[in-house]
Amino acid sequence: MSEPSTEFEFETAIEELERIVERLDREGIGLDEAIALFEQGIERLGEARRWLETASGRVEELIASSTGRLEAKPLEGLETPDGKDRPDGEP
Repeated sequence: MSEPSTEFEFETAIEELERIVERLDREGIGLDEAIALFEQGIERLGEARRWLETASGRVEELIASSTGRLEAKPLEGLETPDGKDRPDGEP
């Protein structure tokens, strides 16, 4: 799975998706324009999904070890990109 581009911002993609949906909801939109907008929406959705999958893999919980040092471990309850829950302690 590819990393989202550095120029891509999640919030920007969501705003673009909202504008696309608003345009698709308008009456009188032509079929060609509707198809083009749908394709743009699918592309923005894919970018947002890749961004979220990358971000979810980076979310960690800091815990104090028995030596008093902070250690990072994956946050419990997060799903892996394939949709399966991570077992405890497994990255």
